[in-house]
Amino acid sequence: MAATPKTGSRIPARERVAQTFTLVEDIVYVGLGVLLAGSVAVLLVNVGIAFWRNVAGGAFADGVIALLDQMLLILMIVELLYTVQVSFREHVLVPEPFLIVGAMAGG
Repeated sequence: MAATPKTGSRIPARERVAQTFTLVEDIVYVGLGVLLAGSVAVLLVNVGIAFWRNVAGGAFADGVIALLDQMLLILMIVELLYTVQVSFREHVLVPEPFLIVGAMAGG
């Protein structure tokens, strides 16, 4: 009688490969999230400083377009960050945030 391997003693190769890909995907999502969050923080500080300088200098009307441009960029990055968060949590790619970013960029 031949010995049969136990059912939970060893993980099949296919399952290990899938787990490895999931781990790599999670690492990429975390890296992207950190970079996007850092970019948003830097842009937000930059917009705050520019806003304060424009208001204090009395030239708010002249710089409002540039401020709105940077704020729109911040909103697009936040939407991408949300997409990364959902993808990391659920391991599903949701197209709606990308469509919102595309509509904002095209408008």
